[in-house]
Amino acid sequence: MQAARKCVNAFIFSSRVSGTLISKRFTKKENSMEDTRKIKEAAEEWVRSFDRIPQNIILKLYMSGDNIIEITPPVTEARDTLLPMWGSMWTFSDSADCWWLEDEKHLQAMADCGFRIYEQEDFGYFFGIDGMGYDFYDAHWIPLYKARGLKWHCN
Repeated sequence: MQAARKCVNAFIFSSRVSGTLISKRFTKKENSMEDTRKIKEAAEEWVRSFDRIPQNIILKLYMSGDNIIEITPPVTEARDTLLPMWGSMWTFSDSADCWWLEDEKHLQAMADCGFRIYEQEDFGYFFGIDGMGYDFYDAHWIPLYKARGLKWHCN
């Protein structure tokens, strides 16, 4: 039966969480619903590796005179708030992700995925989502995973 076949290609994804090495094996199945689930699992694993920052910390830095600059490329809708709506922001924990973001076309790609991006001299890049009440993975994280060119899943 073709639907039950697994592909030969499998990706092993490893990350460190609190100093512990975690490995997951992502395999391909012919069923497209399984493929969608696998890309979501890979995106979830990637996002869990990010460092989360409560916005109140960023606001304290801003109010103390720290130079926090929004570097999100221009978008069609006007922004009327200093920070995104969602109460948490994130930074990449992997320097390869930070290097990827330094390229202007990737900065635009991240903005196209619905992120507002900021930069601060001591903390580097951090970003947030201007929304709530819907699935962030479908609307933001999976599109960012794809834009980043990651392949920790099978198609």
